[in-house]
Amino acid sequence: MSLPPLHPALVHLPIAFVLLSVIADVAGKITRRDSLRHVGLWSLLAALLGGLVTIATGYWDLNRASLSGDTENYADLHLKIGWALAAGLAVLAIWRWRIRQQARRVVTAPYVAAALIVLALTMFQAWFGGEMVYSHGAGVAAAGQGTESADKAQERLARVREVLEPGTAAVGAPGTNSASERGNR
Repeated sequence: MSLPPLHPALVHLPIAFVLLSVIADVAGKITRRDSLRHVGLWSLLAALLGGLVTIATGYWDLNRASLSGDTENYADLHLKIGWALAAGLAVLAIWRWRIRQQARRVVTAPYVAAALIVLALTMFQAWFGGEMVYSHGAGVAAAGQGTESADKAQERLARVREVLEPGTAAVGAPGTNSASERGNR
């Protein structure tokens, strides 16, 4: 019996915890409520732990998937971004834990700025993973039933990849992993 992909089932929880942590810390800073500060800290730690589990399931699913060259390149970039995000969450968690041990226990403006950057990276990573699934069928049997053509979606993802990894435009050219080509295998 083969397990379905695990990564998509788990990925949403750490995303929600990152968002909750930032909202709680900002609200705790404004209202000076200890309960919100506790939520900010513990949801950040849950995001870090959940993120590490999500990375592990991403590797598990990647090793079981049969991705084409172009899609596999996007998945590799997604993994790199995931590790950068995990590092950012680890730095925030250590920083946040040290704030907790101070007398005032109030997050600082630099911490909030860093948390917002990590939140932005989290949202980008979530979008990027979704784009891989919906434009390239990464990890799923693509049915060609999206809201736009695969070529159009793949073109958008190729432009983003070119920004993140200059010189990859030819590899990520639209139509290199279209539903019609997958059907010809």
